[in-house]
Amino acid sequence: MSKLGKKLFFLFLILVILSLLLVGIFINFSIGESFDDFINLQREENISELAAVLGENFKDDDFESVQNLVDNFSRTNRIPIWIQDNQGEFIYFAAQNNQMSQMMRRMGMDSNNHMNIRQLPEQIPGQTKSEEVYVDGQQVLTLYWKQINPENQLDSDLYNYFKTNIYRAIILSALVVIFLIIILSFILSKKITEPLIKVKNAALEVAQGNYQQNIESRGDDELAQLVNAFNLMSKKLLKLEKIRKESTSDLAHELRTPLTTIKGYLEAIEDGKIEVNQESIAEMQEETQRMTTLIEKLNEFADAQNKVFNLKIEKLNLTPIIEKIIKQQQGALSEKNINLDLKLEKEHFIKGDQSSLFQIFNNIIENAIKYNKKDGKIEIKAVENRNSLVLYIQDSGVGISQDDLPFVFERFYRADKSRNSKNQGTGIGLAVVKELMEAHQGKIEVESNESGTIFKLIFKRIE
Repeated sequence: MSKLGKKLFFLFLILVILSLLLVGIFINFSIGESFDDFINLQREENISELAAVLGENFKDDDFESVQNLVDNFSRTNRIPIWIQDNQGEFIYFAAQNNQMSQMMRRMGMDSNNHMNIRQLPEQIPGQTKSEEVYVDGQQVLTLYWKQINPENQLDSDLYNYFKTNIYRAIILSALVVIFLIIILSFILSKKITEPLIKVKNAALEVAQGNYQQNIESRGDDELAQLVNAFNLMSKKLLKLEKIRKESTSDLAHELRTPLTTIKGYLEAIEDGKIEVNQESIAEMQEETQRMTTLIEKLNEFADAQNKVFNLKIEKLNLTPIIEKIIKQQQGALSEKNINLDLKLEKEHFIKGDQSSLFQIFNNIIENAIKYNKKDGKIEIKAVENRNSLVLYIQDSGVGISQDDLPFVFERFYRADKSRNSKNQGTGIGLAVVKELMEAHQGKIEVESNESGTIFKLIFKRIE
């Protein structure tokens, strides 16, 4: 078991033991009162039954006819009783025999002399209770008895028996509960700490540079959220590491070509193989501009990468964003006399980052214009499904060959062979679009032939 698991195990165990001790203390203080309540309630029921029996057997104000019944009841049930007739005189007193006298002494009633035997109920400590006896609807007798209190029960065999059994039951229950809690605490502490241990081990792997970590998570509590957050972090770190390695390699490759060309011109001029003229200067300026454009696109790609990890997600309407891009591209559309057909509703809502969405649509629409034919056409439309919003951007350009189609979203990949060779792309724009679409949990697909190209952008739809 882990250190945290041991701490949780002992914490659960201590809490349970303390709870049991508090329950035991509470029961110890309340057991006497509960026992007295039980005895007094039972006495009330017995006295009520006695009153009913006396009412059935009492005849002609002759108490002697029922006295034996009262004596037997008092001795059997160990209840001291006083009886008052309908004239208000007491005709029967408690402790009229040795057995009853001993019982009264245990209850705290002094019965050492004859005068005390004739003590009235109100002269004895404790609360007095009464029950009337009726014959033919008329009250003929009143029964009085005293309620039990904890002080009178301290030496009671019944009370000690009751208390002993209660304590035995409490101790046995506590032992069973502690045993079960030991097992449950072990299971729960292991279950709670298991994902934390996995996260710790995976974090150590990440610290060693092994970013390819994925921990299985179950449920939707805070531990599962922690595991999911770690998996997301690991995935992003892996992606960043991949981007870093690929970017370094691709950038070196892309910069090597124009630099090699410029170096070749300079060496040839130095060796006198070619003359410095307007043509050679123009060639070197063209390669320099190519590097400048590449660096600008690299900055754009770096910005896109930053946006991937710092998206400001909000509810957005795509229609105004696309309309703004079209307005900005109006000059390029007019230059080629391209007809742009916008088939969008006033509202198409998704959750996303506004600047990132602007960059996505701007890159695709810019490409649709750049690689389109003169007097061509661009159509933008949206289709809303149950759970998704699909945007189609179709141009009537030169198209992309089937050989190049699978690679158009790769960084620095250019399909200029199948497009207009005068359009010198950097191969970064569509890579940026793909990165940003994935960051929005969306998808981008492309279809192309000699009649043009269709880009299909799929977003999660919201109301």
